[in-house]
Formats: sequence, C-alpha cells, structure tokens
Amino acid sequence: MKRTENKKDITRVMEKKDLHSVIRSHNDAEAYDEYRRLWAESYKLGPVPDFPLQIDFELNYSCNFRCPMCTWSEEVTGKYGRNTWFDFEVYKEVIDEGVKKGLKCIRLNYINEPLIRNDLIQFIEYAKNAGILDIYMSTNGSLLNERIAKKLIPSGLTRLQISLDAATKKTFDIIRVGGKFHKVLENVNRFMKIRNEMKSELPTVRVNFVQNEINEHEMQDFVDYWKDRVDAIAIQDLVNIIKPTKGKRVAGIKEFKCPQPFNHMAVRYNGDILPCCTFFGAELSIAKLKSKTKPDVEFSDVTNIAERQSPLESSRDKSKLVIRTIEEAWKSPEMKFLRDIHRKGEYWKHPVCDKCVSSLSHHDETQG
Repeated sequence: MKRTENKKDITRVMEKKDLHSVIRSHNDAEAYDEYRRLWAESYKLGPVPDFPLQIDFELNYSCNFRCPMCTWSEEVTGKYGRNTWFDFEVYKEVIDEGVKKGLKCIRLNYINEPLIRNDLIQFIEYAKNAGILDIYMSTNGSLLNERIAKKLIPSGLTRLQISLDAATKKTFDIIRVGGKFHKVLENVNRFMKIRNEMKSELPTVRVNFVQNEINEHEMQDFVDYWKDRVDAIAIQDLVNIIKPTKGKRVAGIKEFKCPQPFNHMAVRYNGDILPCCTFFGAELSIAKLKSKTKPDVEFSDVTNIAERQSPLESSRDKSKLVIRTIEEAWKSPEMKFLRDIHRKGEYWKHPVCDKCVSSLSHHDETQG
C-alpha cells in the first residue's frame, strides 16, 4: 500500500491505489476533477465557494456502541428511536438545492451509527440520482450483515469507512464497547468478498485505527492484517483518549488553520446546522434548518450536548438560533467570523475551536 499523510501528520493513510481515481472512473471525469480542484483550494483557505462542497447528515441520533472517547453512545442515545430520524423529504430538499448550487459530496453520518436506519439505501440512491459525485459514510461495522452489503454495494455509495481501532478482541472490548470483535471482522471480510463477487470497485473500503495509549502497541498488527484485505488503512492520532489533557496548547500547531468552514457543513437530526464535523462541532450550532417544502416540519427537541455557542460570546441559549437555509447559513456572519479567525491562524479566538484544536481529537484531513 502507498502511504500518504496530511499536513499535520495526524492522519496517515495507506492505499492500494488512489481511491479518488477509482471514484473518478465511475463519474463524469471533468466534473469530478473540478470537485477535487475546489476541495484542494478550500484546504488552502482560498476563495469560499457559493455553497458548501460537502454536507454531513446526521440521519439519526443513535449508536449501538458505548465507546469511551465518544459522547454519542448507546448509553446516551439508546432511549431515543425514530423521533430522532431525519426527515427524508427535507433531506431531498437540501440535496436538490445543493446540486444546483455546488454541493459535490455528502457523508451520511455525523458521529452516529448510520446503519441503524433501515431505510438508509433510499438516501444514497436519491443523492446519486440527483448528481452528487461522492457519497460516503463511517460505520462501526457491527450491522454490516450480508443483506445490507448486497444493497449497499450497488446503491451508489462511493466510500465506506469502518472504525475498528484494535487488532485483538481484548483491546476491541475496551475501546469499542458493546461490539463483538470477531463478528465485525466477519462482516468486513464478507463485505469485501461480496463486492468482489459482484465485480464492483465501489464503494471503496477503508478501515480506521485511532491510535491512543491503549491500542498503540497493536498498530502494526492491525496494518498487517488489513493491508491485503481492504482498499485503504487510516491511522489517526487521538490524544489521551480516556484522560484528556486540560487546556494545553498542542506543540507544533500553534497556528493551526482549520479548513472545514471553507468546504463543509453538517446538519444534525434536529435541524441544527454546524460549521464542521468534529465532536466539538455540536457546540457550534449556527442556525436551525429552514424547510421550504415542509415549513411545519418539527425537528426533534431531544436535549443533548448540541447547544449554541456564539462566535462572539459564550451564550448557550438555543432559542436564539436563526432559522436559515443551508445557503443562508453558509453565508452568515457566524461563518465569516470562523473563516476570518482560521485564515489568521487564531483559532483560540473561539473557545470551542480552541478546545477542539487543543484536544487533537479527530482532525482527519483525509475525509474529503
């Protein structure tokens, strides 16, 4: 596998071949090249496109694992059901608006487990048929059974990322609490077998290993096991997974400049629009999603950590959130403020950005 690294060496990816070249071969090549050009420009914090290049959709506020580093877990979300499922008609509206205005890529999860939704395929197929070039999602792999695999492979999904974080059952049981190690391995290996039998290159499959003090001794074993089984392996850094460092600036990234406000937005199950997709993004709600086709849609009001954080003050009053379309939110003063501080490398001017960068939690610059 060929190894690539991001600019901060926080995510290292090993690929059998360039995954975007594979996806390009199944798309309009000219349109895909333009998408990748715009994405590269966004990482230079250059001109801001008229519409986000990527939107992440939290289609459900639920997960079936209880991972210790994650605020979304079965323990927290298990009591919520379909009342936190994102409305399909509103989703279609966002996709249709986006395709007309420059949306190129979507991810069908935020921090949740997307395969909990038994109607997930219709979301993928709609986006593909509408003209979205790159459709991907991250999963813990526990629900990736044979039936789901046979539906996902021809659906239009371009990338599948599977979070594993361990090479042994002992470590898996500590980090991926609630999962069954051998079952997940069986699911991933079977998925690759079915994809090969269907003679498909898509979706490309990447397994993720978030390196920390608990599992770092297994990293090479993880690579050795998966290098000939999947298309790519990603090794990401997570600082002090169980015991986070308090308020400590991270050496070497004093002038960290986050590109996400230049290419990215996330929409939560409850209509909150976020400027990024990190754990801390849930504290940065900048608007409530406005629906034109279903103006009376009631997004879930389940209380959780997604509280508003003003770019200029520490207000957490969600009642102050403005109702906006994606385009209006993208062009809002809040987004301009975030872009301005990150262009200058002054991420600490927003307390949430400061907390996020200082934690080095999940800066995966390879996700787009």
